[in-house]
Amino acid sequence: MTTLRFTLACLGLASCIGLAPIPAFANDGLYLELQGGGSFFEDADVSVAGVDAGTAEFEDGWNAGGAIGFRIFELLRLEAHGSYRQADLDRVGPISVSGDSFAGAAAVLGNVYLDIPFPLPIKPYVGAGAGVAIFWADVDGNSVDLDDEDTEFAWNVMGGVFVPILRHFELDVRYRYLTSDDPEVDADVFGLGSGTVRAEFEVHEVVGALRVVF
Repeated sequence: MTTLRFTLACLGLASCIGLAPIPAFANDGLYLELQGGGSFFEDADVSVAGVDAGTAEFEDGWNAGGAIGFRIFELLRLEAHGSYRQADLDRVGPISVSGDSFAGAAAVLGNVYLDIPFPLPIKPYVGAGAGVAIFWADVDGNSVDLDDEDTEFAWNVMGGVFVPILRHFELDVRYRYLTSDDPEVDADVFGLGSGTVRAEFEVHEVVGALRVVF
């Protein structure tokens, strides 16, 4: 079901790009970008004090962010990116948690994009980057009490398309995969033990963006 919702979100954003009016030029120079979209957290293996505690399951989430970048060559862009994503936590192993429980991650990354030569106004591209992710978790369930944060090395890869719509504006839609070293937070998990909770982090995202080029 998550895969279906993810695919539908991709198609919806792509159709919006396809309906935009397309001028014949492409923008160059410094740009600012605002982003937002859906985040689909992978189920994460969790351990408590080194003991397997099962799998954390998430609801569909959201993301928002921004970037500042510059086209240094005709097909190459450099970018400093910041974003935040969050998803409600459904359960950890056999333990159900309350509806107010969530996991979130802010990412600060340096990205490089390669715009692929294409004989149409819609421009495909691929990208990758690395930096740090700062994790928050706030969990309150029958057997879980967790409220902590951690910072880890993170990296992402992207692929998408953009189209110039006015002299200084571009619309962009992309897929982004973001992952990191496993974050660790302190928790009190009754019945499983108290100590450090370690969890995997992987997220798939569909992102729409508006870019202003100066």
